[in-house]
Amino acid sequence: MKKETENKDIKEILIDEAVKQYKEGNIKSSMDVENFIDSLLQPLMQKLLDAELDNHLEYEKYEHNKNKKDNNSRNGYCKNKQVKTKYGSISVKTPRDRNGSFEPAIIEKGQTKLTGFEDKCVTLYAKGVSLRDIENILRELYGVDISKDEITKLISVVNEETKKWRERKLQPLYVFTYADCLYISMKDDLISKKKAVYVIVGVDVNGYKDVLGMWIDNTESANFWTNVFEDLKTRGVKDILYMSSDGIAGFKGSLETVFPKTQSQRCVVHLTRNIAKLCPRKQLKEIIKRWKEIYTNSSLEAAYVCLEQFKKEFSKYKAVVKKVEYFMQYLEPLFELPDEIRKAIYTSNAVESVNSALRKVTKGKGSFPSEESVYKILFLRIKELKEKWNKPIRIWKTIQLQLIELFNERYTKYLEI
Repeated sequence: MKKETENKDIKEILIDEAVKQYKEGNIKSSMDVENFIDSLLQPLMQKLLDAELDNHLEYEKYEHNKNKKDNNSRNGYCKNKQVKTKYGSISVKTPRDRNGSFEPAIIEKGQTKLTGFEDKCVTLYAKGVSLRDIENILRELYGVDISKDEITKLISVVNEETKKWRERKLQPLYVFTYADCLYISMKDDLISKKKAVYVIVGVDVNGYKDVLGMWIDNTESANFWTNVFEDLKTRGVKDILYMSSDGIAGFKGSLETVFPKTQSQRCVVHLTRNIAKLCPRKQLKEIIKRWKEIYTNSSLEAAYVCLEQFKKEFSKYKAVVKKVEYFMQYLEPLFELPDEIRKAIYTSNAVESVNSALRKVTKGKGSFPSEESVYKILFLRIKELKEKWNKPIRIWKTIQLQLIELFNERYTKYLEI
């Protein structure tokens, strides 16, 4: 039996012990299983600390080695200390050496929390969980008491990280860029007011998506967008091929001033929403279907044929027809482009999906105390989203060939960077 145990690895031994505890009636539920695992952590950590000292001294406990390192030896233990882990709190004693040169790595001197809590706090905060709720979650799930002040300290390092991210260098060329905004309630001189937070998403020369930045519009002045584009330029952006937006006031003029070569495109999804507001409910589906046939057509000529049919079919809805006719000016430039590029720029869905994810962490949170707190929570959420953007956008190889043909050196000179 002993020989059979010796051939087993540690996992099998632990499983056998758990099964034994179950048969003896000591494990009756999943909670008992967790408690069984928890009970292993304290002796494990203590043994590892003792083993660390053995390695440091280069001889094991009770072994009288005449050649021991620097004539150094054991010197008992420090006082018991409580260490918070994801399984709860454990009590350990850090072994000491006479020379005071021992620096444990498993649980460092002065360390009262094992790594992981910082990440958990930041992750929960990024999802919009309040400090009080984070405190309760850690207590309920892990049996660990961490105060709001401690949690605030843990996530305070994000302030510097957020600042660096907002000021980071960008790539010299972005092929597609999309601008949109979300409104978030913030406190300003103790008064809550909704402010616009603008987000720009870019697709680089290799087809990868990234959030280029966030800007809060305080002044609502004509200079706002000029400052935004100048910020992009200062951070290294030399050229943008296409920019899609929702016809934001002052946007197009500022873009032409800072990036004169960039083709500005009104987002067709936003145009569609504007049309939908004018439609009778019963006719909404059919009108939008016909409108889609116009902007997805194969050529501008065919699109205008569809427009004439649209005008006849819905002639009694004069406001709708007038709006569609007016919006044709924003569709015309699209028909000069290959189908794949057209689909990539006629909608700002790329940034709207990002904003939708950002709204989830701000919705129902009341007024944020400052702009910094808004930037911080949105940055953490963007960081999460960015981890999923590990592939180029759809049909990128086809789009890239089209870009080379359309822009030649304006695009290709950045491919090697």
